[in-house]
Amino acid sequence: MLSRVAENLYWLGRYLERTENIARMARVEHEAFLESGQEVWHSLISTTAANEQFWDALIESPELTHSEFLLFSMDNPASLRSTAMRARELARGLRERLSREVWEEINALYLFLTVRNKYIVTDVHEFCIEIQRRTQTILGLFDNTVLRDEGREWFRCGMYLERADMTSRIIDAKYHVLLPDGDSVGGPFDRFQWAAVLRSASAREAYRRLGHSEVDGAAVARMLIFSMVFPRSLAFCVQALQRHYQLATTEAPRRRRAAAERFVALLTLDINAMEIEQIIEDGLHEFLDGVQQRLMEIDAAIGRDIFQAGPNEPDPVRLRERALS
Repeated sequence: MLSRVAENLYWLGRYLERTENIARMARVEHEAFLESGQEVWHSLISTTAANEQFWDALIESPELTHSEFLLFSMDNPASLRSTAMRARELARGLRERLSREVWEEINALYLFLTVRNKYIVTDVHEFCIEIQRRTQTILGLFDNTVLRDEGREWFRCGMYLERADMTSRIIDAKYHVLLPDGDSVGGPFDRFQWAAVLRSASAREAYRRLGHSEVDGAAVARMLIFSMVFPRSLAFCVQALQRHYQLATTEAPRRRRAAAERFVALLTLDINAMEIEQIIEDGLHEFLDGVQQRLMEIDAAIGRDIFQAGPNEPDPVRLRERALS
């Protein structure tokens, strides 16, 4: 497979997963705001690493809100609308690699966003649910109508790397950005926030089915980091990334696949060797920040050694997209 095609499939997986994640988190934050009156949209801006872009955008549009910037702003490369539009651009160039059903659903998502291109605060809940439904349909169709070949493995690599990164950011936003005062830890608002974390990761029902009757921060973090039966946990995503990367690079020279393969294997081993008590004692934020840095190293190694290998210079547009991811 051409490296450019593989790279585009990888990024298509990342962008679709990111779109679904943003829609889900935005819906949860909107519901939390309606229930508690607490304005926590700024945590989502931090989760998507777009704080600097938001403050820059405020200079030109002082009336811009956190939620509008996150969902609709084309000045925000990490907004839901920007991300979904980039996914459609990639899909258009990949039509011969996609099934007709997948392409039609991606194009329908694009047309939906073209019509719903203005932020309406009373429309946020319905809008986010519809985006979730459409992106989940695309991901399901891709898994069931596209050939299980090298291209599919690259798509899954991108999807699972993005999911691992977003799960770490969801936990970190609660612990580091929204952490209450010491005397509030374990209190009603603290439990409310951790319940929002579960909903943001689509993990509330799974948490209950694992035998937890009360929302506890350490128990939530343990499940979202270590669970091998929950498909959005860090451990599950990193192990899935390792499996799909090995399948995607079966025909690649050892020297080209080795660096990313080593990074993924070491991250898998390190996560499996730790306990939540140790992580909390050493610093949950520091652990999650380290995971995010290592995922960036994996992404950079894949781009450098697989997608951009050869005499050509790296594509500056793609490198800029990596910096924003």
